[in-house]
Amino acid sequence: MEIIDTHVHIYPDAIAQKAADAIGQFYDIAIHKNGTLSSLLEAGQAGGISRFLVHSVATTPKQVESINRYLQSVWEANPDRCIPFGTMHPDYADIPAELQRMKQGGLRGVKVHPDFQKFLLDSPQALAMFRAMEAAGLPVLIHMGDYRYPYSEPQRMARVLEACPNLRVIGAHLGGWTIWKEAWKTLAKYENFWVDTSSSLMFLTPEEGADIIRRYAPDHVFFGSDYPMWDPAEEVTRFLALPLTDEEKENILSKNFVKFLG
Repeated sequence: MEIIDTHVHIYPDAIAQKAADAIGQFYDIAIHKNGTLSSLLEAGQAGGISRFLVHSVATTPKQVESINRYLQSVWEANPDRCIPFGTMHPDYADIPAELQRMKQGGLRGVKVHPDFQKFLLDSPQALAMFRAMEAAGLPVLIHMGDYRYPYSEPQRMARVLEACPNLRVIGAHLGGWTIWKEAWKTLAKYENFWVDTSSSLMFLTPEEGADIIRRYAPDHVFFGSDYPMWDPAEEVTRFLALPLTDEEKENILSKNFVKFLG
């Protein structure tokens, strides 16, 4: 079966290790890979992964354009392996114009990380940004959850989903990093909300992971590794150990995301 990894951070070679180390410091974990594209493709080959949703995050508005240009260049050099999601910041000066440029450049969606970018999901600036994405027809992958911060709480995500009913949202980390067992109670009912498995399964028993996946409905779940934090090949093994049906696994590993992107 095809495997698509829908949650991968990559960085230019010159800054990749430094960027990966910064993520490790933020979460106080050991980073498994160095964040370069070449390391990702090598790890993917070991795990039988054919394609990757690649992204990076602009921690300031001035980083938006350079990151988007980098991701566009990665896609142009690797069109059969990489599916690029650009980045956006709620304080960027002309969000609609940059979203259109992203679409024209081949970027298929947007990634934001409220905890890194330090904005509340349901703030007026963020809602304006999400409405612009909705109008542009671009889906958004959002880091969700973290008991330490208020930025991406499930209740705030619910307000976004209700304010932007045509915005397709992927909630990373089964909808709530560190709050996996609670997030679904707020978010599973929304038809415009999908989740990925990144940075989740190693913290849950296989039974707990399968239960949460079924709470969202298996057709609203994508496989994700969160490279470089974790080894994609090891995450494939961890996912395959879940007590799900073969059909559910095949859909989560690729078919759901193919349908999502059209």
